[in-house]
Amino acid sequence: MAVETAVAATEPETYFSHEDRMFPDLEDGKIPTEQFIRACQGIADFVGFLGTAFGPVKSDINGNVTRVRAKYESNKEAMPYLQDLVDLDLKETGGNLGNATEALLWLKRGLEFMLELLSQMVAEYRANVDHTKTENLGHIVRGAYDKSLKRHHNFVSKQLFKMVVYAVPYRKSVLKAVALGHEGLDEVCIGHIESHLDNFRLNVSTIVEYYILKGLETRA
Repeated sequence: MAVETAVAATEPETYFSHEDRMFPDLEDGKIPTEQFIRACQGIADFVGFLGTAFGPVKSDINGNVTRVRAKYESNKEAMPYLQDLVDLDLKETGGNLGNATEALLWLKRGLEFMLELLSQMVAEYRANVDHTKTENLGHIVRGAYDKSLKRHHNFVSKQLFKMVVYAVPYRKSVLKAVALGHEGLDEVCIGHIESHLDNFRLNVSTIVEYYILKGLETRA
């Protein structure tokens, strides 16, 4: 299981070495709700490493996590899997987006953005021997935004995000935060982020497919 292989005990501790921040393995194609919510909170907190300009992104993800968690905690036994949560919310609203399903919809969109950002950051680091040439993350953030959130945002939001890109810290600063303030652990941090991505991607794609199945969102 991915949560059991997060980090070897002999490796330095980093932000992503904690099991609670790992997205869960699927169980018969379903996403365990509690671990998913914990992992989403971990992503929300990670956004804080990107600086104050990303405050609105962090706040948005946090708010949606809170709304999904509230639904889950209202009846945990009935919603062991995220699909159960969606089904129950739809049942209570006559098939329309309810508070929880709307929150999960926007949470999913935020996760798509963060998944793309982290994936591109790891890929670029791995592809370049001279890491000093790839320290600037502005183009990665812009690319991740273009592939995810941009199509869901109005004109004003798009213009605001253009400003955010210019405030992105350099990768070394982000990885130092991931290393919990320690220097010289870039390779370890990248490895820990990389180990996080497979289940992250699987969780997100599973939600996307379920929302399409339920007619809550198209692929566009």
